[in-house]
Amino acid sequence: MPFLRAIALMISFLMVAPLAVAQTGETPPTLDGAKTVSAAEAKTLIDAGAQVYDARRKAAFSEGHLPKAKSLSGFQNEQTKQFDPAVFGANKQAVIIIHGHGSDGWSAVQAVKDAVAAGFGKVHWLRGGFAEWTAAKLPLEQ
Repeated sequence: MPFLRAIALMISFLMVAPLAVAQTGETPPTLDGAKTVSAAEAKTLIDAGAQVYDARRKAAFSEGHLPKAKSLSGFQNEQTKQFDPAVFGANKQAVIIIHGHGSDGWSAVQAVKDAVAAGFGKVHWLRGGFAEWTAAKLPLEQ
């Protein structure tokens, strides 16, 4: 019996461990359930009232962020890396934009996936992130 418990524990670990491993490199060009947008498209959405969620670390957010952005720092489970969907609000039809540092922003990918999984229907992903926004010389807030 101890052998079977050890096997069961090992299988459980192998199923959960990949969730907690940080990914590196470029993110995919698109994500299911979300629309990938450019910085110019994101600005138009923000001007029309979209809510912006910044998946960068709190220190980076404090140094400057997109207009009206809300930091997702502190809403991510450290073990599973998933975000608490309550952070996106109660209106599942709200237009939301999620971004990270740039096209290698895996926290933003996770936030997008979590928002879509929670039933948000108008999720936009600024894949180029903060880097694309600043390269386009678009306005920032502090």
